[in-house]
Amino acid sequence: MEPPATPHYFAAGVFRCALVLLLCCASVGHSDSADLSESPVEETAETLTSSPEASPSSVETPGCDSDDNNASSAIESASDSNQPSIIFLDLIEAQRKAIQSNPSLAAGAERVYQAKQMVAMTRSMYYPQIDLNYTYTWTWLPSSYTDPLLNYLDATEDLVSDIRRQMYWYTISNQLPPQINRRDLRSWLNSADDLIDNSRKYLDSPYENAAINVTAGWLLFDGFAREFANAMAKHGFQEAQAAYRDGQRILLDAVAQAYYGGQYAREQVVVAEASIAFFERLRKEATARREVGRAATSDVLNFETALYAARGNLLRASREHELARIALALLIGEEQGYLAETVQLAALEKETPDIMVTPDVDAMLDLAFACRPDLEQKELGLKRAQAAVRREYAKYAPQVAAVVRAQTANINETSFDADRITSTVGINVSVNLFSGGRRKAELTTAKHARKEAEWHIVASEQKVAADVRSALVDLKIAQEALTLQLEAASCVEKNRDLVEKEYNAGKAMLVRLNQAQHDYVQAMGLLAQTRVNLHRCWQALHAATGVSLDIIRKEPLDMPETEE
Repeated sequence: MEPPATPHYFAAGVFRCALVLLLCCASVGHSDSADLSESPVEETAETLTSSPEASPSSVETPGCDSDDNNASSAIESASDSNQPSIIFLDLIEAQRKAIQSNPSLAAGAERVYQAKQMVAMTRSMYYPQIDLNYTYTWTWLPSSYTDPLLNYLDATEDLVSDIRRQMYWYTISNQLPPQINRRDLRSWLNSADDLIDNSRKYLDSPYENAAINVTAGWLLFDGFAREFANAMAKHGFQEAQAAYRDGQRILLDAVAQAYYGGQYAREQVVVAEASIAFFERLRKEATARREVGRAATSDVLNFETALYAARGNLLRASREHELARIALALLIGEEQGYLAETVQLAALEKETPDIMVTPDVDAMLDLAFACRPDLEQKELGLKRAQAAVRREYAKYAPQVAAVVRAQTANINETSFDADRITSTVGINVSVNLFSGGRRKAELTTAKHARKEAEWHIVASEQKVAADVRSALVDLKIAQEALTLQLEAASCVEKNRDLVEKEYNAGKAMLVRLNQAQHDYVQAMGLLAQTRVNLHRCWQALHAATGVSLDIIRKEPLDMPETEE
């Protein structure tokens, strides 16, 4: 029975593998220490570390059990499975996330909801208005009114007391009235006392008053002011929707610019890393040649200085890359304000024949005039201003309304009986004959607002045309610059390779090699910049024509339905 793959067996296997390697190294002799870097021992070690067939985890050595290999394979597979997977974020997905999560855009959606409720408010003017008013009050009488009454009650109470005393003396003197008269007198006196007490309580307590009023009014005619107010609200709602879509257009363009900025910064990182690898290789080769006396120390120091400069460029490029990622995270609405390490931008797209073709100017202008939401917003603003002028004219017409009212009022009574309710039905007609010039001023103001909206449309059309033409000019220049830079980058790369070969053969000076590498790094950076600039120009053209929303969505991505 084979032992299980425990950590003790795994450590023992590794120790035996290391022992075999030491024996192999000891079996190889070498006399010159200067040539130790080129000895077969180093080659064997490099082979063992670089070749998967010769790695300690896969080489079958004497004394190593297969369970040790199985254990090491299991550990490596477990470590690989614990690493988080990388998610590549392309431009379309970034723009969709921005549409769904950007807080500024969400605030714009709330403004659209407000405009929609304005439509409901103006629509309510077509329906009757029913009002219910209920009043319950307590009223205390003034002392100037109650004091005389209380004095009268006190005098009445004294009179009743005198009558009771006289009845007592009559009883003692045997001058009694008949029995029936005495009973009536006693009942009258008791009733008088109760009346006095109740009167005092009534004067000291407040009056309880209750009133209810139900009024129904229905505006029958107002010079069509309701129709124009409703039209203003509808155009305002559509104007808010167009403004929301224009906000989406601007946001998509900003996301695209930030995304391509991140891609350009990452390309700069790649160029800096390639430059570091290049100078590290040259330094290593120069060090090896110096040890055999074929290169000077200054060459090694030169390559080390260039290596430090390349590492500095890598730090600057890494900083720009991280800042671009933060800016992109802010636009797409990430809660923490940064992209996770597992989220990486997709690779920069290479140029295709389609993106190297410049669109027709007239076709792009027609597309922009048909699709730009800000131009639609200005047109809806003009319609709203026209409806406002008509509403001001309606103020000169009379208003006719039907009124139905039912009301009742109770004093020291809380119940409402049908026999106490008064009903009123009528027609109310009102017209303003003179307002001191207010209506005329309001009408003139509305007309000037309409003229202002017309000028806004003219300015918007000119801006749209300028945006499209500017985007087309930039696109054409970017296409030509990319074609030129591709040829220049190919030429610079060939020159760098030739100068490197000449330097290795001793036919070129170190200065030429440094300059060739500097030109190569600069050319690669410019090539990445021109590629990114070409994609940016296409995105700017999409934003100028207003088709960016149609590009990113497979189905409409407009605002969600209003939550009631």
